[in-house]
Amino acid sequence: MYIFISHSSKDAETALKVCSLLENAGHQCFIAPRDIRSGHEYAAELMLGIERSDALLILLSNHSNTSPHVLREVEHAASQSIPILVYKMEEVALTKSMEYFLMTHQWVNQKVDTDIHVILDCVEALRSGGELLSLESKPESDPKPNLNKQHRNMKSIAIGIAIAAATILMAAIGMSVGWVSEQELEESRQQEEPVFRKKELALGDTVTFGTYNDEPVLWRVIHLSQDNSKAVLITENIITMKAFDAADSGTFNKDNGEDYWKYSGEDFADKALEARVRGSNEWNASNIRAWLNSDTQVVSYEGGHPVKAAMSDMKNGYEDEAGFLYYFTPEEREALVETQVNTAGTVTEDKVFLLNLEELEWLKEADVSILTKPTQAAVSQDATKWYSGYSLDYGVENYFWWLREPKEDRASQCYMVSNGLTSDLTTTQTVGTEGFGIRPAITVDTGKFLILVSE
Repeated sequence: MYIFISHSSKDAETALKVCSLLENAGHQCFIAPRDIRSGHEYAAELMLGIERSDALLILLSNHSNTSPHVLREVEHAASQSIPILVYKMEEVALTKSMEYFLMTHQWVNQKVDTDIHVILDCVEALRSGGELLSLESKPESDPKPNLNKQHRNMKSIAIGIAIAAATILMAAIGMSVGWVSEQELEESRQQEEPVFRKKELALGDTVTFGTYNDEPVLWRVIHLSQDNSKAVLITENIITMKAFDAADSGTFNKDNGEDYWKYSGEDFADKALEARVRGSNEWNASNIRAWLNSDTQVVSYEGGHPVKAAMSDMKNGYEDEAGFLYYFTPEEREALVETQVNTAGTVTEDKVFLLNLEELEWLKEADVSILTKPTQAAVSQDATKWYSGYSLDYGVENYFWWLREPKEDRASQCYMVSNGLTSDLTTTQTVGTEGFGIRPAITVDTGKFLILVSE
């Protein structure tokens, strides 16, 4: 059977474990972001993934219970009469919207010993023709390997499971959602694989494109050229924590035996010395620019390399990390447009860049949040653990991310977007500090990009 796993991104670890168990049992799963095809619109891929599924498995937690994305997935599965299995991860007080789908019918409780095996039993029951078995029994045969259209028209089935309890719900649910036209849906159903062909990009669109940290990169469209031939995209989240530029001296705040830790920015009469021991805020010569624009396994850096010792906390060195574009396909790299980037009067040609203060307005115009949080992979990769100290410990999930804008009259400080804890939208920081976020932007040729989307 083909099973769509609906879950909150905050429950990703559990979702992947459930996915692995189901696939090891011989089933095929659709789970985001793993199965979102590169270059395709995220929402459309989810919808089509549901459309081709034999059942939707929702991992019900407090996170998914309040997630508008999960609710839309459940709603869409219900509107298509696709059976719904609910894996209850914890006790949840359902929101009114979720209650509409899952709590208007009778629940039957029964203790089980192993929760995941009950899921498998229920999936096998659906596979064998839609007849639910006892939670303590297993099917003796598998006469019908796929749930056909006739079985899809059966009442939606929800099975909620916790470690100590499981419940079965049979529900007749039907509401429609209008993500794409019925004609497009019917065309996608007739194809072996779901295909989404988008005619144009619009401000605020969400797409996946390229790969980093072994997962697809999620982008938002924030700017379009007048003829719509080019589009600027920025990552939805912070994808990594890195210093903007490391100290060329090789050791942060030290040079030729001299220690500059006690120096404030104003103490440096020699701006070249400031940049040498704390990193340079010049975008054109920065380590981060070199890394973002490299498609090679070994990145070529000018001047000092981004080694651990050359950063303030002596962590998050990235001199041995492959370039950001290394894991992009040749077709994806071909869709990138080399853009003239003006930074404080200096123009560079870049395929990947950081925004400046003026370009932050693009996010507002596209209704894309300026505030953002890091991906789980970025948090795991970060050795400084500053995200906890600067954000989570204050009850804030958003985090600081670098701009390429240099601070006036400083050689080693750049602007960055704040975490929203105060009213200040931006702040400044020494570029050799390595625990802050990177949120790259790219310009794509929309023609080439949309060909990738259509493939």
